[in-house]
Amino acid sequence: MRRKAKEHKPSWLRIFAPPGNLAKLEACVCEGCGRWVIVQQLGVWDTYDAGIIQGDDLMIAIILKKRLTRIRWNVDYAQPTLIDVCGDKGISPDGQYLAEHDCRLGRVSDTPFRPPRKPHPAGKPFTTSISDEDVKAFEKIWRTPLRKLK
Repeated sequence: MRRKAKEHKPSWLRIFAPPGNLAKLEACVCEGCGRWVIVQQLGVWDTYDAGIIQGDDLMIAIILKKRLTRIRWNVDYAQPTLIDVCGDKGISPDGQYLAEHDCRLGRVSDTPFRPPRKPHPAGKPFTTSISDEDVKAFEKIWRTPLRKLK
């Protein structure tokens, strides 16, 4: 018998762990505590709290000695890739992380995940090659009253 969730499923988990994703992530209810967790099913199954750790929460997670994994968003596939970090080595203050789930402890963060926007290629710079004669013709037309142009 499956355990009933103690909380509503966070809507961002549908984006973060869609069915058939490449990272083998699945959102499910923890059998021990009844909270939503993210399970990575590659090799040894890892379980993470459903909350994104970033900014000030990152310092709290380091003090609590939580095992963290970095989230790298793959823009081409619109799916996350999880990269394990070793202790506080490899942690970037501007990164986004998931903390290892422990049923006995509360979550460090309940922050939802927001995927980054797809980067757009830079446009070509606007360059003009206007001659002095073109500028003079424009100025002449610009200064001419409208009734004389008709």
